[in-house]
Amino acid sequence: MKINGPITPQRSAWRLTAVPAPHCPVFGRDVTADVAIIGGGYAGLNAAIRCNELGLKAVVLEAEDPGFGGSGRNGGQVIPGLKFDPNTLLEMFGEKHGRPLIDFAGNAPDRTFDTIRRYGMQCDAEQNGWLQPATNQATAGKILKRAAAWRDMCDVPVQLLDAQMTFAATGTRLFSSAWIDPRGGQLQPLSYSRELARVAMDGGSEVFQHSPASKISRTGDTWTVSCNGHDLKASAVLVCTNGYSGGLIRGLAESLVPASSIICATPPLPDDLRRTILPSGLPLSDARRLLTYLRFDPAGRLLIGARGSFNLKEPESYFRRLRRAAVAMFPQLGGIAWEAAWGGRFALTADQIPHVHNPEPGLYAAVGCNGRGIAMLSQMGRLLSDLANGMAAEDAPIPLGKVKPIPFHRFRRFGLEAVTLWYRALDQTGR
Repeated sequence: MKINGPITPQRSAWRLTAVPAPHCPVFGRDVTADVAIIGGGYAGLNAAIRCNELGLKAVVLEAEDPGFGGSGRNGGQVIPGLKFDPNTLLEMFGEKHGRPLIDFAGNAPDRTFDTIRRYGMQCDAEQNGWLQPATNQATAGKILKRAAAWRDMCDVPVQLLDAQMTFAATGTRLFSSAWIDPRGGQLQPLSYSRELARVAMDGGSEVFQHSPASKISRTGDTWTVSCNGHDLKASAVLVCTNGYSGGLIRGLAESLVPASSIICATPPLPDDLRRTILPSGLPLSDARRLLTYLRFDPAGRLLIGARGSFNLKEPESYFRRLRRAAVAMFPQLGGIAWEAAWGGRFALTADQIPHVHNPEPGLYAAVGCNGRGIAMLSQMGRLLSDLANGMAAEDAPIPLGKVKPIPFHRFRRFGLEAVTLWYRALDQTGR
C-alpha cells in the first residue's frame, strides 16, 4: 500500500475538515483575572467556559494553539467510564468515594454532549453509542461482565450482540461478540477544541495562543503566572496540561507517563465500499489489553488507531502495523492508498485513575485519563473551576490527592515498553 506524501505525527486528517480556528492573540501584556488556566485543550477550555457560567474572569494560556496537543489529535471517540468497571471501582474506593466517581465518569459523555448542544458547537457530534467487541473467549467474558455491571449497578440500557449481530454491526468476522453503551458517541476532536475556544471567548474569557507559561509563584493569596515576559495575576491557577505537563508544579510531570496514540486514515471511501465496513456507523474500540479503535469521519474516511510508542517519536513501522491490522479486518481495503497518519500524546497514571491535585491553596491540576480523555477531561476541567469557586474538597467526585511522583520515573518508560510487549503477546494468544 502506498502512502501519499510523508508520514509524521503532525499530519492529521482532522485538520482537513476542522472548523476554522478562532483568532487567539499572543499574551503580550500584564493581566489580572480571577482564574488563570494553563493549557488550551479540553480541560482548560471547559474550565474557562465553566468560569464564565460562574461569573469568574478567566484567562487561558496555551503554548501552541487550541487543540494542538492530544485534544486535537485523538480518535474522537466519546467513551463513558474509566478503565475499571463500576464494581471494581467500588472495591477500590468503597461506597462513599467510589459511587460519586462512577457517576461522574459514567455521566461524563452526557454532560459533554449537553454542553455541545447548549452552546451550538459545530463539531460533528453524535451521541449514537459506543461499541466494544470481543476478539476471543477471554475478552468475551470481560465485556459480558462489564455490560452487566453498568446495567445492574447504574441502570444503563446496554445492548449485547452475538456473533452474527456483531458481524452485521462491524462488517468483520474478527470479533465474536460485542456490547453497545448508548451513552457514548463521537465528534470531530479538533473542531471541538476550536469551538470550545470560541465559546470561552464569546462568554468573556481571554484565550491566548503561542503563550507558554514559564513559571508560577504565590505571594499571599495572589498567584502570578509568568508568560512571554509579562505577568498574569489571579486568585487561582488551574493547570490543565495533562500529557504535555512540564515543571510548573513540582513532581507533576513525574507523576504520570506520557504515551502516544497513533491513527491512520484512508481518503473518503466510495459508498459501496464504505457500506461494507462498520455498517452500524458506531465508533468501535475492542476489548484487548492493547486495543484497536475504528470509526468513520462524516466525509467517509476510515480511521484506525492504537497505542503508539513511549518515546513519542513514531517509527514508520508502527503505522505499517496499523494499516496491516485494518486490511486483516477488512481485506477490501487492500488496494487503498492511505491518506494520513499522525500521533497525539495522552497521560497514563500508575493506578490508571484520573488525578485531581491541590498542592497549595488556589492551585489545582487535572491529569491522567489514560486514553479516555474527551468526556473525562472536559468534565474535570469544569470540576477544577468549581473547586476554584469554593467547592469543598470532600464534595469533589474525584478525591483530591497530593502529587506523587512515580518511583524511578526516568526508567518507567522502559518498564512500560516491556509490559506492552507482554500484553501484545497475551492478546495474540487469546489469554
